[in-house]
Amino acid sequence: MKRSRILLLAALAVLALACAGLWQWRLREHDGSAAFDRGIAALNKGQYRVARVELMNAIKRDPRSVDARLAQAQALIELGDGAGAQAEILRARTLGSPPARSRAAMAQALLLQGDVAGALREAQASDLPQDQYLASAHVRAQAAMRSNNLPLADAILSKLLTQVPGDADGWIDLARLRMMQGDEAGAIGASGRAVALAPGDPAVLTVRAELIRSQYGPAASLPWFDRALAVDPDSVPTLEQYAATLADMGKASRMLSLTRRILALDPDNARAWMMQAVMAARAGRPDLARTLIGRTQGQLDGEPSTMLLRGVLHMAEGNALLATETLSPLVDMQPDNRTARTLLGRATMLNGDYASAATIMAPLVAQRDASPYVLTLAARAQEGLGNRTMADDMLARASWPDRPASDIFASVNDAAKAMRPPASAATAQDNIPYIRALLRVGMVDAAVARARQLSKANVGAPAAWIVLGDTLDAARRPAEAVQAYERAANIRFDRDSALRLAAAFGQVGNATRAAQVVGLFLSQNPNDLAATRLAATIAAQGGDWRAARQSLEAVRARIGNGDALLMAELARAALEMGEAKQARSYAAAAYALMPSSPMVADIYGWTLTRTGGAGVASIDLLEKAEALAPGQPDILLHLGQAYAAAGRKGDAKLALTRAGAIAGFGGRQQALDALAAL
Repeated sequence: MKRSRILLLAALAVLALACAGLWQWRLREHDGSAAFDRGIAALNKGQYRVARVELMNAIKRDPRSVDARLAQAQALIELGDGAGAQAEILRARTLGSPPARSRAAMAQALLLQGDVAGALREAQASDLPQDQYLASAHVRAQAAMRSNNLPLADAILSKLLTQVPGDADGWIDLARLRMMQGDEAGAIGASGRAVALAPGDPAVLTVRAELIRSQYGPAASLPWFDRALAVDPDSVPTLEQYAATLADMGKASRMLSLTRRILALDPDNARAWMMQAVMAARAGRPDLARTLIGRTQGQLDGEPSTMLLRGVLHMAEGNALLATETLSPLVDMQPDNRTARTLLGRATMLNGDYASAATIMAPLVAQRDASPYVLTLAARAQEGLGNRTMADDMLARASWPDRPASDIFASVNDAAKAMRPPASAATAQDNIPYIRALLRVGMVDAAVARARQLSKANVGAPAAWIVLGDTLDAARRPAEAVQAYERAANIRFDRDSALRLAAAFGQVGNATRAAQVVGLFLSQNPNDLAATRLAATIAAQGGDWRAARQSLEAVRARIGNGDALLMAELARAALEMGEAKQARSYAAAAYALMPSSPMVADIYGWTLTRTGGAGVASIDLLEKAEALAPGQPDILLHLGQAYAAAGRKGDAKLALTRAGAIAGFGGRQQALDALAAL
């Protein structure tokens, strides 16, 4: 009996404790303290969206809670909502929180909104508490970077990392600074330190992914983005960068899936809407693209990509005037942007302003590697001005078969630039334009010497090694150029370094290495048209016509049938593969597009000779090609073989003798053999 009473009393005690706990829980839920505790716990775990919801509930229960509002401000800062964070901080200060308590948070909130001056006022306030020094130093460094005061940012971060070497965010800031300075090797090293310190931080992993993308290519960066999302699947900055990377790789469906995830988390995310707009434009749906741009609510209107897309859409709807108004500021902002300049030149010409169109196109025409489209467009502008001789010269260049792989961007101020050397030979920002100006006015030795000084002072900057390679290439020292381009490619393997390196390997006769470089680049950038065409050229030179055909067909699938030289290259590949009907079709299409091109006339004539015998039409075409490009050995070889097939041995002997006499001609032995067979 006594034991039963004890058990009953124990049960009553447990029940009383449970009731008390339930009552306390109800009180804490009612006054918001439970939600506050859950919000702080989520904040500490990096679960910022969970924290925002819990802290919002805490504030609803207790609107006068200063602690809840300041914690909510921090959650909003982490989510990139500077305006929301600022509102919470101001409310906390109104409720009596000393401004000193929220100096760093307010600085971060203002910086997120682009208010650099306001952010610095808060970060440099005299009453800034010591425990906010780290956060305020980050704000000051980032503000200096936004103001392009890179030396100040460098000084701030050097001091910070000397005092707190274990600050992963500091190393990430340093990585971004090094990128801005062009020191990509330094950026890679800094991001590596950050990953070692915070291997589970999605922000750190995302920056690392961005740098891997720059160094090795988009495909190599994907595992790093996956690693960041494994930590925080809802990280919008990571999802944005991941989606942009997939877009660069041409993986539209995966990119669309990620943008939808972003919009589910952040319905007003301008970058997600813009990525969808670009995809719609590429798919030939301009109306949808315009609708999607409208959903950005003007947040990205000042960015070059937005301006270019608007210009493209205006051109698509036939409104050249609006396209001109949109693209002019972009070309002023980015004078070396060839795509924007070409589009602006076309829009201006369509408006009937031939003089302005000619001026806009002039820097492009001055390039040795100006495309046939650019030259033809510029020629039409000169025709509109009545400059027939200049127009004919441009059309002749458009028809010429040989196109340099790359060229430096020309400027009307080159001569003046070449006469004004920068005070220091170690600064890339002003020395690279100076070196290129030296090259363009023919001062090659001076350019090489200056480029060597620059690369020695900036060993981690790929741009410095590229400009050294360009000067060595101009000085006809291809083996040394290969070494410079390799140094650049080892730091940043992008189109600039990859295509230059491949071309340099070709110049020194190492076709195998050239093919390897292009293949590696395409494995990371499968949609790059220039690299795909170069891969086709290398395959053709090696006699792998099937691979050449596949690459050329991939280009045609992207740009259509309007490129005469592409269609001629396809004709040659089909001819070598024994596909006579397809070869004739391609060759005829190429000739219809550009009958004044010696390469096109040669391919058409040779295709007809190989597939139908040497008739009047084929010989006429080959003779036309030889007249357009006298002394070209390939054309002479084909013409001689056609004469021989037609029984015109005297003409054949003359053409083949001329072809066989040209030193360095790859088909010289073939010409000599054909000559011996006569």
